[in-house]
Parts: sequence; structure tokens; C-alpha cells
Amino acid sequence: MNRLVAHSWIYFGLLALLTIAIPTSNFLMSLAQVLLMVNWIAEGQWKDKLRKARRQPLLWAFVAFFFVHLLWCLFSYNWDYALDDLRKKLPLLIVPLVLLTSEPLSRKRIDVLLVIYCCTLLFVSSYSWVNHLINPDIAYRNLFPFISHIRLALNTCMAMFILLYYINKVRGIPTLCGIRKKICILIFVALLGWFVVYLLLLQSYTGFIVLFLALVVVLFFQLKRMGNKLYLTMYFLGLVLVLIVLVLIVGYYANTYYKLMPLSTLPLEETTANGNVYTHHQDGFVECGNYINNYICYTELDDEWNKISNKPLKHITPNGYPIEPTLIRYLNSKGLTKDSVGVTALTAYDVQAIENGKATYYEAYGTIVEQMIYRLMFEYENYKVYGSVKNFSMLQRFELWGNACEIILHNPWLGVGTGDVADEIRNNLIKNNSELKDSNMRTHNQYLTLLLTFGVVGTAIIVTLFVNAIRKEKLFESLLFMAYFLIVMVSFISEDTLETAAGCLFCTFFFALFVMRKQANSSTNNL
Repeated sequence: MNRLVAHSWIYFGLLALLTIAIPTSNFLMSLAQVLLMVNWIAEGQWKDKLRKARRQPLLWAFVAFFFVHLLWCLFSYNWDYALDDLRKKLPLLIVPLVLLTSEPLSRKRIDVLLVIYCCTLLFVSSYSWVNHLINPDIAYRNLFPFISHIRLALNTCMAMFILLYYINKVRGIPTLCGIRKKICILIFVALLGWFVVYLLLLQSYTGFIVLFLALVVVLFFQLKRMGNKLYLTMYFLGLVLVLIVLVLIVGYYANTYYKLMPLSTLPLEETTANGNVYTHHQDGFVECGNYINNYICYTELDDEWNKISNKPLKHITPNGYPIEPTLIRYLNSKGLTKDSVGVTALTAYDVQAIENGKATYYEAYGTIVEQMIYRLMFEYENYKVYGSVKNFSMLQRFELWGNACEIILHNPWLGVGTGDVADEIRNNLIKNNSELKDSNMRTHNQYLTLLLTFGVVGTAIIVTLFVNAIRKEKLFESLLFMAYFLIVMVSFISEDTLETAAGCLFCTFFFALFVMRKQANSSTNNL
């Protein structure tokens, strides 16, 4: 085996390691990138690499993206933050440089990488389910503790579209007999179902929104390419039907949430069964059909709770809240008064659920769909009554988006620079006396982050170069790339996807891989 062949196999092995690392381990991601760079340097072949680089518009788009970050450091005061940000953005430079100037991979090798990726997601999802079964009360964010659950959701969506690609590919293989073809398709469909259920387990709003929007767009273009007007008509009718069903489901749960139960429709009683005085705040805060802050007797809550639990009301639950407000919300969700009578009516499972941070009956007994919908309604009700956004993921985003827009309007053309993003966000939150002023949060929107950092000028440079690269490579001819692109673009709405090394790698690796797939010649480099 000559030296170049050895480097080729090392290169492919490290790409396989990187593929495994993307949905599993930040450490492995960094290790794989370092080793890829070392192998790339040791391989040499500089003239050949330079020749390939000249023909790769996507490579130059990523290089320019990184150097825009570097150039905009000149507009910054906080160089420590700027250098740390550049470190996180190294995948924007390393991954495209190595992948797009190395020996092109064959379609077969690229398919092997995609299979490895799906198998890795199958392992991750299985690990998460086992973790959930062993410890049912574990927070969904910690089901797979080695990577962000939001990144996991994006990776799961990507794996699902890869499976759809393989289903379509298997259907078109003429040499595959009918039985084997059906078995393969059934396996892929079963895996699709598995990943959908896994998204439910992750309770990822972002994942479902990304999946739905990407599926709607990709399916439309697939049917449009088929040129069958009947299928397109059925598609639009089906889409309208799905939207109607979604509205009806949300309407049903909203009605269930706000329809007042008997306790909240009758005149307020002044005292408990034991003669103690109730506290009625009468602030109108509704949850699960009852006013949370009515019918509270703190003395009786404390006395009765201590009889059934060895954890005091001040004890902090795994969710980070004391037991007392958790107990009040739980009693409220069951339509019970918040006194000795209500506490006595709790079952042993209810007590355990409250100790584990379950704040409502639906969190303890309801489906994941119910939990997700009611959580959003509780966030909205909290904001409507108190104007509070802290600790509520959706509402925090709205607050952060508005904050980012204010800064952008003051720095429209060149932004605030690479190093001053966090400082500007924090200072503006403090100026507005926001509840999030001590949170160290960013914008939770990649588009706003780009405008805030680079202004209209820098953002226009980046967008123009990437649009040009996509157009020249004709990447949208691949529906699989289109799905990936939509996953990334939709995730940018609610996440700072590129502000972490893991997010950068997810975006750059698959982008470069699809360019290689487009350019690949299946007659070379076969395994």
C-alpha cells in the first residue's frame, strides 16, 4: 500500500469518526477535526489541493465567512470574547478546506458515511430511551447528556430525511427482488417511526417545526418534478387537512386548559374545613381550568405535607423550583383546594411526582403531546398575567429578539463586531431592566446574530457568497440537500446554531459532503 492510498484510508476513517461524533460527543468532534487536519498536512500534494480549491466556490464562501469574523474583530473592544468566538468557528475553515481539497469520495463511500450517521443516531436514541426507562423522572434535556438536546433534534431530523432518501433509492433498484425490497422499505419506515417517537421524547418544538416545514417543501418539489397534477392537488388538499387537524387539536387543548372547573366558578369561600383563612390573590392566573392563586392556606399545606413527605416545602426539586409552588400548581391541576383537604387527596404517586418536580397532573400522567402544549399555554398565561418571560423558552426568545433588534437599529451597517456581541446584548438588557439581564443569553436567532455582529455589509457579503456557491454547484437539484438546507435555515430562526462548535460542524460537514456527493464520480475510489 503506497503512501497516498494509506492517507486516503486514514482520511475516510477519520471522516467516519467525525460522522459518529457529530450527534454524540463534542470531544470526538474536536479530536476528529485535529486528526483530519494533521493527515491533510502530512499528505502533501499541495499543487493538486490548490487546483481543487480554485474550483470550489463553497470553500471560498466558508473561508470568507471565517475571515469576516476575523476582520470584524477590528471593530471590537472585547478581544478575549472575539478569540474564543474564532475558536468556536474553526470548523467553518477546517472542515470545508480538508473535505473539498482532498481526493473526492465516491458516492458509495458517501453512502457509507450516511449509513454510519443513521446508525449512530439509532444508538443515541436507544441510549436515551434506556436512560428514560431506568429513570423516568430524568429531564428530557439530559436523556443523552453528552450533547445539546436541540442539536440532537436537528440531527434526528437529518437522519429521517436520509432514511427517506434510501427508501426512494431502494424503490428504484431494478436488481433487488420484490420481497427483499419490501423488507428494506419496512425497516426504513420502522426507523422513521422510531425517530418520530424519539423527537417526542426530546420534547423538541424546534425539531417538529423543522421536520414539518422541511417535509412540506421537499414533498412539494418531489411531486412537482413528477409533473402529476393529480398528486399535486392531493398534496395541497392533504396539507390543508393537516393544518385543520392541528388547529382543532390546539383548540381542544386550549379549551381544556381554560374551561373553568366547578371550584373556580362558585363564589369564593373564606375559610377551610378546619376554620383557617384562605388566601385568594384573584389575579386571574388560570391553569388546567382553575385559578392557581385562589384557595391557598399555607399553614395547612405545610402541616399536612410534612405528614406524607420527608422533604420540606422549601426543598428544591430536580427542576430547580421549591416544592411549595410545585405542590400548589399540582393541587390546582387536579381541581383541589390548596389546604389539608387537598393534600390528603393526593396519592403516593402524586407525592412522588411533586417531589420530582412535576408541577401538574398532566406532567405526571399525561402524554408528551399534552405536556408540550400545556407548557406553552402556561408560559403564555404567565406572560399575560405577570409580563414574565424568565425561565420560559419561547417567551425568552421574543424578549431576546426584540433586544437584538434594538441593537441592530443602532449599528445597522457594520454591526458591533465579533467580540462585542455578548457585551452589547447584556448592556441593552440591563438598560431595559429586562428579567434576562443576568442570564448571559444571546439572541437565540442566527439571522439576528449575523446582523448584530456584522451589520448589513458583512451579512450581505456572507449571503452573496453562499448563494453564488449553491447556484454554481446546482445543489438544489438534490432533494436531500434541500431537506438539509431547510433544517439548517429553519433552525436559525430559534437558535444561534453557528455560535457553538457543534452547530458549526453540523452546518459545514454536511454542506461540504453534499458538494462532494454532487461532484463524485462513482467509478473511482470505490470501497
